Amino acid sequence: MIQFSLPYPPSANNLFPGKARRFPSKAYKAWREAAGPMVPAGHIDGPYALRICLERPDRRARDLGNLEKAISDLLKERGLIADDRFMNRLEMWWSERTPAKGAVAHVWISPLARAA
Repeated sequence: MIQFSLPYPPSANNLFPGKARRFPSKAYKAWREAAGPMVPAGHIDGPYALRICLERPDRRARDLGNLEKAISDLLKERGLIADDRFMNRLEMWWSERTPAKGAVAHVWISPLARAA
């Protein structure tokens, strides 16, 4: 199992603004630049399980499911996983910690045995 923490990710709704072409938003680029060096070295070449515990940055209502995409794409970009299509299991939850600035995403990733 590989465990690490990343800055709070941007929502999938804010990764690619505009409708005609898909260019990363400025906020998404900045997050990838800050979070990229925090992804540990290693490589999982096949099925994996991903667990993410997110701390809340504030008391606003947020869609937990919209926060996985930026993390998965970063794991692929940094070479920790071969492709996010190999994610076989996903578990996400909100931390019980009081909302605060500087919230982070705690990430655990484990390789899974390939099906016979």
